[in-house]
Amino acid sequence: MTSCTLNIIKGMSLQPKKYVWTTFATTGLPTRSNPHGNGASILGHLFEGMQPGTLSQARHYCTSGANEVMSRLEKLNKRSMDRPNHSINQNLHSLVYKVELLTAAYQRIKSKPGNMTPACDDETLDGISHEALLELSNLLRTEEFQFRPARRVEIPKASGGTRPLSIAPPRDKIVQEAIRMILEAIYEPLFLNCSHGFRPNRSCHTALNEVRNNFKPVAWIIEGDISKCFDSIDHKKLMALLEKKILDRRFTNLIRKSLKAGYFEFREVKHNLAGTPQGSIVSPILANIFLHQLDEFIIGLKKSFDKGSSPRVNPAYRILHNEAHKAKYHGDMARFKEILRQRKKVTYVDYHDPGYKRLTYVRYADDWLVGIRGSHEDAVKIKSQIGEFCKNIGLKLSDDKTKITNISKEKVLFLGTHIFRSRSWTHARMRGGADRRQALGLIFEAPLVRVTQKLASNGFLKKGKIVPKFIWVQNSHRVIIGLYNSVVRGYLNYYSFVHNYGKLVSLIMNTLKVSCAKLLAAKFSLGTTIKVYQKFGQYLTAPSSKEKERPMSFIKPNYKATYKFSINSDPNIRSVNIVNISQASLEGLACQICGSTSQVEMHHVRMMKDLNPRASLVDKIMAKRNRKQIPLCKRCHIEKHRQMNEARRMIKSRS
Repeated sequence: MTSCTLNIIKGMSLQPKKYVWTTFATTGLPTRSNPHGNGASILGHLFEGMQPGTLSQARHYCTSGANEVMSRLEKLNKRSMDRPNHSINQNLHSLVYKVELLTAAYQRIKSKPGNMTPACDDETLDGISHEALLELSNLLRTEEFQFRPARRVEIPKASGGTRPLSIAPPRDKIVQEAIRMILEAIYEPLFLNCSHGFRPNRSCHTALNEVRNNFKPVAWIIEGDISKCFDSIDHKKLMALLEKKILDRRFTNLIRKSLKAGYFEFREVKHNLAGTPQGSIVSPILANIFLHQLDEFIIGLKKSFDKGSSPRVNPAYRILHNEAHKAKYHGDMARFKEILRQRKKVTYVDYHDPGYKRLTYVRYADDWLVGIRGSHEDAVKIKSQIGEFCKNIGLKLSDDKTKITNISKEKVLFLGTHIFRSRSWTHARMRGGADRRQALGLIFEAPLVRVTQKLASNGFLKKGKIVPKFIWVQNSHRVIIGLYNSVVRGYLNYYSFVHNYGKLVSLIMNTLKVSCAKLLAAKFSLGTTIKVYQKFGQYLTAPSSKEKERPMSFIKPNYKATYKFSINSDPNIRSVNIVNISQASLEGLACQICGSTSQVEMHHVRMMKDLNPRASLVDKIMAKRNRKQIPLCKRCHIEKHRQMNEARRMIKSRS
């Protein structure tokens, strides 16, 4: 509750009866990892003698600041939608330091496991409080806030080599998320439909679905990749783009500070003159703002390249069709059947019709495809023009990854999926009984070799042999099954649309199920996987330890392909869903152990599986409420961490 809400309640001369969890604002659809929705249940006060309507009145005042923030974001969003070519001349700096916006930013990032990864000073989101956000707000208001250097780590890339990842301090992440929310409200209506990376209601699946819908007639595909895109974006050119749209220099200077924060490497602080750090919350939208220039340029090429309204019928097909008609008319059935066999090898549509050309384009972050319905010379020219434009804005196309592919002869790799044209024809019955040839469809396949390599890099395969993941051996039987099931669901949910779905399921199940059986054999000292299957059954079922608890079994997937993409909402919605901004507050919370309201801060865990309800009252409460955060006073929080450190030392001594 905010201070104004507490003052209202104090004026009623009511005494606290007890502390309970009450939902002030829980909005948005639940997900598997967030079953309670996008909002948050927060700890409020129930007072003896309070009428039911009084809490609603208190809630109104509690959320008045959040409503003001949402109203301003909605106005920004609507202004960009109505006047896309006009500059934003509103005081954005006064919005970014609003405590309500910082609280909403915290609520959005608090449950993401990556935000519990320590920064360079070992600080995480654990211990955040309303007082900390007030201090952060004051520093932003007086422009004294400074972004601290991030911790840089190198992570392996699927194509080989490593990619730098920056881990920013947690307070910086809250400010970055607040900046991102404002930028999203302004720029989301301006982005084109061909852009799918890091945008609301869009994903890899919406990008691949666009390929399936719009790339059917293309003959050539330019596989585009910008070399070190995030590291190559020029700060001056990026800031010039932002300042052209946003006139509030205090706000744009805050973005400039985030770009110049630098990073720690070998105990030295280093600064980049170019690039948006990968891992930063605000980097994806800044990259989209910069690459929006590329989208507009290629769409401009499309307008000048497209030619004709429809392709002509293939002359060779027309001749064979007429010959077949004559043979049938004269009763020469032998020649008629021979002509039909020849006609099957000829396309109905003339794919080389110079009077009909089309260009299609889709981009996800720095990966993009341009489809050309035209000649190879057209594709070479378009690629050259795109490369020259990228050079003018300070980017460079990767020579190894940017290539022109004949989609009828070779496969294109886009977003971890092989795309190529089917080599078989489909037929549709026309009026009058004739057969009309349909265009060759696109085939989407999961790259099984790459999937196998990924499983090996994650520790499920070693030198071609299936091995157990021993890092999970300390977990319970149920947790082990749950962990393996999560890996299975991850692959099968992503590749739900592929045509080789059955082969993918077989590969995933044969690898992970055997790996799980070997891990259980080691855990329970059973010796062989045969004994594991004999004891736990075909699906390695973990028996329930409680009466109402269901047994946990290895997932039983359907091997039949659905060819469907996971698209939950319309990707063409131009407005930002401001309603999903949480109105929960960190103010007025009480410790869930001792009930104290003094120096209350939020205790965080990285994953729900890290909880140990049997050993800790705090973990028991969090597990029961299915929450990764819980309010504790300073004293109880320190005691909780003391217990955690002691438990770690005991585990380490045993190992």
